[in-house]
Amino acid sequence: MKRMFRRNLGLKALALGLSILLWWFVAGERNVQVGFAVPLEIRNIPPNMAITNKVDSQVDVRLAGPPTLINGLQQKEISAVIDLSDAKKGTEIIPLTERSIEVPAGFRVERVYPSSVEIVLEKLERKTLPVRARIGGPAEVRSRIEKTEVDPPSLEVEALPDEFERLEKLDTEEVTPDVPEGVFRAKAQVNLPEGHARIVGNPSVLVTIRFRK
Repeated sequence: MKRMFRRNLGLKALALGLSILLWWFVAGERNVQVGFAVPLEIRNIPPNMAITNKVDSQVDVRLAGPPTLINGLQQKEISAVIDLSDAKKGTEIIPLTERSIEVPAGFRVERVYPSSVEIVLEKLERKTLPVRARIGGPAEVRSRIEKTEVDPPSLEVEALPDEFERLEKLDTEEVTPDVPEGVFRAKAQVNLPEGHARIVGNPSVLVTIRFRK
């Protein structure tokens, strides 16, 4: 053990001395402050719920720390986080404190603006809606279509109650047959209007177009 301890003793002493010197240099510096505009990340939105109000995408954060560390600090090393694990339906005012800001060691959060964020959560509903294939191409090609089938013929959708009032059916992306004869098949994505609505599961269907002989 003594032999292992004495091995490279000079290098070990030098490393220890440099560590102490660096600590003394950083600890002895007068802290300075710097501000950053930091993206606001919202985590753990409760299942079957959606945020329905507009929330600021970033917050202003003022940090204090030694100049030697401040000069090397980058915005991507800082994050502002709101955790909605325990949030309930309705309006909540979520405070933004130093605990909401994740920063590297050696920095202190001096100020966060705004100091709180308003979150409005609403319950989502689920319904099964029929799917309609949207066929494109020249009119003379479409006029020869005898039958159009969609598999599956309906999909489950999750949305806000008022969105379902405007959403009676689903449309696929435009499907354009290459030849107006026989049977044409193609995979197609199902489109949804902008909003909180989303398809539960696979958003694609198989469209089969049968032409008259």
